[in-house]
Amino acid sequence: MKILPISNISTLLCCIVIPLLVFNISVYGQEAISFKHITTTDGLSQSDVNAIYQDKFGYMWFGTHDGLNKYDGYGFTVYNPDNEKPDSINSNLIYDIVGDDEGNLWIGTTGSGLNFFNATTGKFTSYRNKEDDSGSLSSDHITALYLDSKKRLWIGSRNGLDMVDLSLSSKDFVFKHYNSEQAPFIAGWDGTSIYTIYEDKNSQLLVGSASGLFKLAKDANGQDYFGSITNTIGLPNTAIRDLTEDALGRLLVATGQGVFAQVKGQGENLQKLYDGNFSALLVDNENRIWVGSNEGLLLFENTSGDNLPKFWDRFVYDSRNPASISKNIIKSLFLDSTGIIWIGTNGGGVNTFDPGRKKFRHIRNTSDPNSLSYDKIRAMYEDGNGTLWIGTEGGGLNMLTKKKDNGSYSSFKHFNSLQRTFALTETQIGKRKVLFIGTESSPGLFQLDISDPTKVSENNLVPQDLIGGVFSLLTDSEQNIWIGTYGSGVHRWMRTNNEGEYEKEVFSHYNNGINSVPSNIIRNILEDSEGNIWLATGNGLSMISAKERYKKRPKFLTYKNDPENTASISHNYILFLYESNAGDLWIGTFGGGLNKLVKGTDGKEDSFVSYSEKNGLPNNVIKGILEDDNGNLWLSTNKGLSKFDPLTENFKNYNESDGLQDNEFQELACVKRLDGEMLFGGINGFNAFYPEDIGVNEFPAKTVITDLLIFNKSVEIGEEINGRVILDKNINKTNKILLEYGENNFSFEFAALHYAAPSKNQFAYMLEGFDTDWTYTSSNKRFATYTNLESGTYTFKVKASNNDGFWNDTPTQLIVTIAPPWWFTHTAFVVYFLLILALLWLFYRYTFIRTSKKHQLELEHVEKEKSEELQKIKLEFFTNISHEFRTPLTLIKGPLEYLQKNVGKLENKALAEQYALMHKNTDYLLRLVGQLLDFRKLNQGKMRLVMRNSDIVAFIKDVAEPFQFMAHKQSIDFSIDASDPQLTTWFDHDALEKILNNLLSNAFKFTQKGGRIHIKISEKMVHNQKQVVIQVKDTGLGIAKDKLSSIFERFHTAKEDSSINREGMGIGLSFSKNLIELHQGGIEVSSKTNHGTKFKVWLPMEKEAYLNIKEISCKDVSDNDFLVRSSESESFAIGLNDDLIDENISKSRSKLPVLLIVDDNPDIRSFIKQILTKSYAIYEAENGQEGIELAKKIMPNVVICDILMPVMDGIAFCKSMKEHQETSHIPIIILTAKSSQESEVQSLQLGVDEYLRKPFNFELLELKLSNIVKRREQMRKRFNRDITLQPNEVTVTSMDEKFLSQAIQIVEKHMMNTDFNVEMMVSEMGLSRSNLYLKFKELTGLSSSEFIRNVRLKRAVQLFDQSDLSVKEIMYMTGFNTASYFSKCFKKQFGIVPSEYVRKMDAKAKSETN
Repeated sequence: MKILPISNISTLLCCIVIPLLVFNISVYGQEAISFKHITTTDGLSQSDVNAIYQDKFGYMWFGTHDGLNKYDGYGFTVYNPDNEKPDSINSNLIYDIVGDDEGNLWIGTTGSGLNFFNATTGKFTSYRNKEDDSGSLSSDHITALYLDSKKRLWIGSRNGLDMVDLSLSSKDFVFKHYNSEQAPFIAGWDGTSIYTIYEDKNSQLLVGSASGLFKLAKDANGQDYFGSITNTIGLPNTAIRDLTEDALGRLLVATGQGVFAQVKGQGENLQKLYDGNFSALLVDNENRIWVGSNEGLLLFENTSGDNLPKFWDRFVYDSRNPASISKNIIKSLFLDSTGIIWIGTNGGGVNTFDPGRKKFRHIRNTSDPNSLSYDKIRAMYEDGNGTLWIGTEGGGLNMLTKKKDNGSYSSFKHFNSLQRTFALTETQIGKRKVLFIGTESSPGLFQLDISDPTKVSENNLVPQDLIGGVFSLLTDSEQNIWIGTYGSGVHRWMRTNNEGEYEKEVFSHYNNGINSVPSNIIRNILEDSEGNIWLATGNGLSMISAKERYKKRPKFLTYKNDPENTASISHNYILFLYESNAGDLWIGTFGGGLNKLVKGTDGKEDSFVSYSEKNGLPNNVIKGILEDDNGNLWLSTNKGLSKFDPLTENFKNYNESDGLQDNEFQELACVKRLDGEMLFGGINGFNAFYPEDIGVNEFPAKTVITDLLIFNKSVEIGEEINGRVILDKNINKTNKILLEYGENNFSFEFAALHYAAPSKNQFAYMLEGFDTDWTYTSSNKRFATYTNLESGTYTFKVKASNNDGFWNDTPTQLIVTIAPPWWFTHTAFVVYFLLILALLWLFYRYTFIRTSKKHQLELEHVEKEKSEELQKIKLEFFTNISHEFRTPLTLIKGPLEYLQKNVGKLENKALAEQYALMHKNTDYLLRLVGQLLDFRKLNQGKMRLVMRNSDIVAFIKDVAEPFQFMAHKQSIDFSIDASDPQLTTWFDHDALEKILNNLLSNAFKFTQKGGRIHIKISEKMVHNQKQVVIQVKDTGLGIAKDKLSSIFERFHTAKEDSSINREGMGIGLSFSKNLIELHQGGIEVSSKTNHGTKFKVWLPMEKEAYLNIKEISCKDVSDNDFLVRSSESESFAIGLNDDLIDENISKSRSKLPVLLIVDDNPDIRSFIKQILTKSYAIYEAENGQEGIELAKKIMPNVVICDILMPVMDGIAFCKSMKEHQETSHIPIIILTAKSSQESEVQSLQLGVDEYLRKPFNFELLELKLSNIVKRREQMRKRFNRDITLQPNEVTVTSMDEKFLSQAIQIVEKHMMNTDFNVEMMVSEMGLSRSNLYLKFKELTGLSSSEFIRNVRLKRAVQLFDQSDLSVKEIMYMTGFNTASYFSKCFKKQFGIVPSEYVRKMDAKAKSETN
């Protein structure tokens, strides 16, 4: 055997011990530090991350071998070359990235030069090497970029170092080169392969290259140059990969031969920290040093400037640990603004480590045989020896002794025979410490002696006599064992005097058992500080008091949920029970959240306070409860952990993104260890943490608006939408946007650039001017949408919180102006103003005309409503006139005829009697006519009065004298009484006579036999004016009270009693009243039904009352002095006008049928004329052309035509006649010498009615003509007779059918137009009025106006038959505006009035129904 020297032994021991120590440290380190990964699965374009940078806004940028990536914590935007976009990036191979204070980026590529990204416009500009341009880049292979404090961009490449001054305009960029040719005095540097550029705290620029370290300096001429300092500071001649300084200002250098650092007191020389080939350096916010290499990531503690930093750990890829670094080759390192470390790897994407992360350690099963046996945890317990026991559901029981517990939880001993361990508790049996173990299998309970942890063996497991699964165990204060099962209730094992023996009782649920346990499912058992035993069951919370707990049959007090009582427990399925240090009992439920028992006082019942998701819990299923040293409760749920402060009642929630094993935890799987560390088990291992180490991240989240969408379409920078650019620059640099009114449906997307746990960032947004409060949302809904906003200016604000709910108090803002619609713009308002001015002018100009027209329309409307009533009254009036005239006319005509028949036979006396009777009635008739003329004069204001001063009493007696005979004849007591036998006054004799005649006529008319009529004449003084009063009183039937007000209206007649002749003109009282008022007097009436009527008339007596009145003269004048009335023009009805015009056309036409003979042989024409002249009005033409012109002029009823004629033959003539609308209806008889059948067929095809060959029989010709006329007459009658008729049933040719259809359609179109007349129809039909009349007459037998009425009346009948409309509604719908005219026309057409027609139709319908 070879003996090694001591020195070699020491070296060997170091080689053995140090790696072991490093391994132990590494194990702990990897568990303490875990990495999150961002890969292509998350949207990264490629897994080689050469460069990492955070811009001014907070976005993270990654340079890969497949483009440039921008990351906001939630997603990526990837920039790749695009041949269709000249302003895109020019390469996918990104090697380095730096940025300026404006958020712009400079991107170095491998082989494509330098790219500048303008953050404002989103466009790229490329700079490349040009052989013919000395001011261009020296190489397109960029290896390093650095922007110094003087805004100089330094570009390292394979060919050397370039610099461009960014303070200059981009148009003036000139790249200055530093290489061996330009600086031959630089010793040791060939000007190639620049790896890193760095500016130290003294603003000295350092450059690391393949041949060492160089520093920028000035030569004697003041020119910049780089001098080598490699040997000066004690560095080996090797490649310098990276440079940085720590918080103490010490220079750190990563080289191909190790990591070097300055040491205080050692001068400028650098000391090696660690041997190896390193490529990246980073100093974090805790001054720790991170070093990247091809063999992993190294961490150095750096606490003192007097000593070298100490190696702490190396992090390498471990397939067994998903939280290890993803790949060993480290390409880039970056520290963001919140202190998170970003690691770019080769092939592994991006890794992040947050030093401020929540220190939840995650322990799970790994390939290490001593690791946790299984990840689904069901029981956790720390015994009196300090041993940690962890039961799993499927992986057995784990034991970690205090001796092997170094904090790494990596030295477990496994008990595989107990696969599903659910409950653990420790008890003392004699001097032995015994662990009771509850399992799911049978037996469900085991004992294990744990007195000596070193001797604990799986072979020592002792099964107990208990069938069924055990879910909970409790050792109470008396060392008795309480066992909760899943199905067989609770078991109580009470100690006996015999060591190890127990008195066993089982308490199960039984129906109607008021004091029994409420369920056989027992999930947890707790003894409180008062000795009460609490049971968490599947059907309520149950308690055995301290007095009852050892009784043979203890009483169970149960609390259950009462939906009607909010103070009851919130859920009946109880999972976990915990008594806090304050003595409060906390209950975790399976769906009802957290409950606290509030004990009743002063006789009140116990109550509960519940907390649920509404109060801030992440989930309502509480799996475990532990209390930290500050009184906070830590709750495990199905959605993470929650920290609850019972004093403030605030919840702080943690989830998987905070480092938890999973969001789902397992019931009862929790324990607080003696040193205060808490363990919570779940479905993916367990978390271990010290509550005091779980701090709050106070780095605020920087909120950015990431996108603007209009109608759900993203708006790009510079994109034209609706012909205009909305975003002319990056939305992060935009303070205000202007949208058109049609773009008022838009959305904003936003992000919180805080990367500790982006999924836990919260957001709040509002649109000032629309929202009244903040709207809160999560990272899953990072957008705000607004629709149909009114025009105006709004301010969109959005703010965010970080993963710990720390809010940024300064929200990001963007002003949004929505332009008004065109009708709400300034231009529109100017137009409105001008329109208003124009309207005001028009109103001023036409207001009076419009008002007058409106008033006139209103009057016409009122008149129209009253027109039928007025027409009825007028008809009655004229009827009464006829009655008044009929009697005197009879008494004139009768005697006259009598005298004519008896000329020379009558005596003189008889003659005188007859003449007297005729004269008397002639005078009476003349008087009636005069009364009518006077009434007309009075109404026209042309009545004149002539006042004479005479005795009014005598005059009245004279006027009344003729009535004495009537009084005697009717046995009426008629008397006249005057207050003074003689009263001289001014009055118009004629007017007073007419007044008295009317009054007395009415009195006698309405006074029956045996009645009394009395005239009383008197005088009185009224307002110092003498008046004569004339009263006419009768004892007739009287006038009803409701009729008194209307008896002075014109045309009014009384009709109450048909037994008395009440007929009259209806103008007497109205005329009398007008005469009296013209006489400056007055009249009034009083009456009582069946008691008579009294008329009282008063007239001024003095002449002065009549002076200066235009219509009154106080001297004798003749009737010739009266002015003659001017005629009033009266409008005639449209129908009457049309009828008159049509009648004139008819009068101008022969009564005989018109016959046109077209033949070139004058003898034939003469012969036919001779034989038919008595029956037809005959016209002649000698050829077809002349026949056409004459036919259009005279419109014949029949045409006789020859075929062979000059100018135009018969065939052409017939064709022309049938093709023209004016003549198409005229029947034609062909009379020809041609005997060919072809000619006959051709003629008949043209529509010829008859075809006769020469020589012909004149009787046959007469017969054919007569038959044609008769057939036409029958068709015309059919048109008038049938209610519904198609035009083809009364026409011969298609042209006539088209004509009649067009005519009917025109009338139908204007059916409701009361102003529609023949002239309008002529205009639409395109024919002359006479031709239209003649064509209608020939086809239908009706004139033009009759045709229009005929169509309207037939439509009315159809409406009566097919609708329930009233007569008046149908009248208006068919173009009639008065009922009388409609009724008259209807009766003329159908023989009955409309109302009678409707009654007949109703009766017919009823009979058919029956």
